[in-house]
Amino acid sequence: MPLRFLDGGESHGRALVAILEGFPSNYEVDIDYINHQLSRRQKGYGRGQRMTIEKDRVEVWSGLRGRKTTGNPITLIIKNKDYENWKGYWEKDIKKEDKIGIARPGHGDLVGFYKYKTGDIRDIIERTSARETAIRCAVGALCKQLLEDIGIDIRSKVHSLGEFYDDNVDIFNDEIYDIINRSPMRCYNKNIETHMKNTIDMCKEEGDTIGGRAYLSIRGVPIGIGSYTNWDRKLDGILSMAILSIQAVKAVSFGKTLELPLIGSVYNDEAYLEDGAIKRKTNNCGGIEAGVSNGENIEIYAVIKPIPSVKKGLNSVDLINKSNVISRYERSDVSAVVPATVVLENVCAFHILDEILKKFPSDDFYELKNSIDRYKEELLSY
Repeated sequence: MPLRFLDGGESHGRALVAILEGFPSNYEVDIDYINHQLSRRQKGYGRGQRMTIEKDRVEVWSGLRGRKTTGNPITLIIKNKDYENWKGYWEKDIKKEDKIGIARPGHGDLVGFYKYKTGDIRDIIERTSARETAIRCAVGALCKQLLEDIGIDIRSKVHSLGEFYDDNVDIFNDEIYDIINRSPMRCYNKNIETHMKNTIDMCKEEGDTIGGRAYLSIRGVPIGIGSYTNWDRKLDGILSMAILSIQAVKAVSFGKTLELPLIGSVYNDEAYLEDGAIKRKTNNCGGIEAGVSNGENIEIYAVIKPIPSVKKGLNSVDLINKSNVISRYERSDVSAVVPATVVLENVCAFHILDEILKKFPSDDFYELKNSIDRYKEELLSY
């Protein structure tokens, strides 16, 4: 059975909810691990006032007996504390004069207004909000935890913010990664961190927002995950779709594609044998060839656009009154780059586990683990 989930909920509604199906049985879940991922998502320099209101904690309403999964659908709930301040919006009809018609350029306001025709942009705001990523992180954290127990580790950092780029470092070096995790910018170079923070401060003072790039690396994915036999089974295509579905992500690349001269003899990763094992001199393609994992780290860069809720205002249109106006401001972060790194980890974890389960169909966790261990042994002797 493929892994799948459906999530629902509004930014200021009662709760965010997801139902996850296809997760193996007999896996011992650490709820604290999931809550730690939710906490990581709420941190970072440039976050807004909402993060001081919500203290996200997940509740599991089905699919567990004690702490172990049963194979039944898993229901995850994150309650919104801010709902108490918004009860009136959900419990009564909104007067025409209270409906929102002024669209923010770059947001879902305008397209949602015309697509669903509810006559109030608030309905679009409530679902397009990046608050939705909290429940996706909860689902992904459950998958990420299992992946770690079968030898797959997912880590991330901020690659750039505005014009400032962090050092290229080995994030699987625990000492280096500890520095990154303690940084409010989730970067390694302290001098660059200062520049990034100052840039965010300047944007906040000017009523502006700023974007950047996130870097993600996945270690331990064996050769053969994904497929080139059909267009919709390619691993890089699947991951790209998932990443681009995250709010504010506008571009994704694998490996050093955007950094190197696109010359065949330079770009392509030469291979050689050493003690019977295939090695690579480089990992410019980012661990995926022809839509299939090649055993190297899967390395991904995602471009996070500036948040469209710009306090200084942009030229826009009042869609209800049909007039030219300055865009309205909705409470938001100054930059989403730091939390985006954490969201990327957990979103990708779901899809990596899904592809693992397609390669090794398993109803039970120990069956899955044994299948992967046997496969890795077979690869060594093939």
